[in-house]
Amino acid sequence: ISSFVVFTYKRIRNRFQEQDKKREAIERGVQALLRNELIDKFRKYKLAGEMTLLDKENMEHMFEEYFNLGGNGTMQEVYMEFKEIPIKIIK
Repeated sequence: ISSFVVFTYKRIRNRFQEQDKKREAIERGVQALLRNELIDKFRKYKLAGEMTLLDKENMEHMFEEYFNLGGNGTMQEVYMEFKEIPIKIIK
């Protein structure tokens, strides 16, 4: 019976380790996608010299989730520059 318990424990532990690896890979993938989108949008709005309020809210949400996933200092600098882009008033 003890060998069965050890075998079952190892099998369950291995499954948890595999799930952890997959979860970490998904988190890193989502972070990479957010980073790419943030950089693309930042360049677009910086070049245009303005963005809409909706664009700003969307970007702020993406930045927040990027940093929640462990984002780095480089993107913090991009975020600080992003905050300086004027809001386009739509009438």
